Amino acid sequence: MLVTGFDDRTGCGYVLRTGPHTADDGDSTPVVDAGVTVLATPELAVTLRDALAHHPVALLGWSGPEVPLTLADDVLLGWLTHTVGGVVTVEGAPTA
Repeated sequence: MLVTGFDDRTGCGYVLRTGPHTADDGDSTPVVDAGVTVLATPELAVTLRDALAHHPVALLGWSGPEVPLTLADDVLLGWLTHTVGGVVTVEGAPTA
């Protein structure tokens, strides 16, 4: 999955790459959890690492419930959409 967006809270654009999109690496920072690696822009990598360490939950929809934050595509997309905000494009989104 390849996600681009803009975090209004920090004023930074971001890119997150998972799965086969990690081969198209630019200036990304790896984030590893439970043996899964994703690549993110440096600012998003810091935010994701902090969330994994201190508030490891995500919403998959606006009305919840919260689920454990993992690096699975569907969970990351929910976290980006409902916690970070600003998702602009998604390529290779997980199917429901």
